[in-house]
Amino acid sequence: MSSHFQLSPELDRNKVFLVKCSELEGRMDANTYHPKRTNAIRKIINSKYSHQKLGLISTFSKIITSSIIDTDIYVGLENIESDTGVFIESSKKETISSAAIFTKGQVLFPKLRPYLNKVFYACFSGICSTEFHVLDSSIVANKFLAYFLSLDVVVIQTSLLMSGNTLPRLQTEDIKNLLIPIPPKEIQTQIVAKMDTAYAIKKQKEAEAQRLLDSIDDYLLDELGIELPEQEENTIQNRMFTRQLSEVSGGRFDPNYHFNIELITGHSANFEFIKLKDIIKYLPQYGANEPAVDGIRDCGIRYIRITDISENGELNNNSWKTAATIEDQYLLHYNDLLFARSGSVGRAYLHKDITEDSIFAGYLIRFIIDEAAANPDYIFFYCHSVIYKLWVNAIYRPAVQANINAEEYKSLPVPLPPIEKQTEIANHITKIRNQAKTLQQQAKAELEQAKKEVETMILGADEKKA
Repeated sequence: MSSHFQLSPELDRNKVFLVKCSELEGRMDANTYHPKRTNAIRKIINSKYSHQKLGLISTFSKIITSSIIDTDIYVGLENIESDTGVFIESSKKETISSAAIFTKGQVLFPKLRPYLNKVFYACFSGICSTEFHVLDSSIVANKFLAYFLSLDVVVIQTSLLMSGNTLPRLQTEDIKNLLIPIPPKEIQTQIVAKMDTAYAIKKQKEAEAQRLLDSIDDYLLDELGIELPEQEENTIQNRMFTRQLSEVSGGRFDPNYHFNIELITGHSANFEFIKLKDIIKYLPQYGANEPAVDGIRDCGIRYIRITDISENGELNNNSWKTAATIEDQYLLHYNDLLFARSGSVGRAYLHKDITEDSIFAGYLIRFIIDEAAANPDYIFFYCHSVIYKLWVNAIYRPAVQANINAEEYKSLPVPLPPIEKQTEIANHITKIRNQAKTLQQQAKAELEQAKKEVETMILGADEKKA
């Protein structure tokens, strides 16, 4: 009879596992010894190349500045795209009191939420959030280091080393202890070239996708017979205009509102402008005022928040949460239209996925379109047009957090063709968006394939797949 304790084969080995007492070192939390992490480390140790701890092959720069000027290029975590490390330019610079200095060719590695995989190889010099470690290696090429740190074999480890619930982060010592393979320089060069090519292909496909998406505005304006004037030079003379007192009495007095509303409705169009309130079945509804919590996706109810909705109105499936309390009154139905009332104010989402139950959060407002009067897809696509964005810019109230309430959304002017024309427009835009989405998915898939091939070049083939 065996004296070894064994787990039942019915248990999920990713949640329940055994560790020998002799294998315990340093941290005592279970995730440190999770099979996924130990297997990832074993793959690096068993690779054909020597390896060393990150802290021994890289310096961790700690140059901090509080002298920040407007011309500084600032990199926050929000400026780095997940899984790709691509820099996303932003005209907005958050209020910062201090930042880390980095130079071109260094590597920015995040301390916060490592599962988002936001490793950045600096292609310029600038300043960054102190939530990044600034790395510089004289042992391996920095670009090779950046590419390796973004591979699954590293993300699996760091995701299991996080501490803290609200702001899960990595301890510096855990980052310094990450094992880094050291291939010959010619192999590093081959890997960098392979990844550079994959990123170039990704960039090309995404540019093609963006050109398709950019064409939607021209198509929609043409179909609606709306011709917006060319943007005039920003002079005092061009910003001056007059209104009769009767036009503003009892309403908004700010000039930005009247200027943009005139741009939208003050020109000829093929169809009459109606207000959103004229084509809804019920009064708008604010969402649930509940905290988001972790849940089990396969059997839980999703809690859709503003942060889950992309600029194009698509759901981010990497941020699944449920709510602390579920109330039926907030359950979403097919073709429910949601608007963000603050934060990413004006953002719109049309609910289509009825394969899982979902409710919506309090900073979103639900509108239910009367489908006898309007096609929900047409209204949704209109709410991503340049005309709609002009209206948002006119209507929102500048404050610490911009806001558009339900009553203001009800006043949204919408050019309304006959229902058949709405459907024709919606079908055409759907086709364009699907073509763009296919290109984006191809770009992502090809980059992921390149990462897998690079991981195999460094660590060898996965024994389970071999």
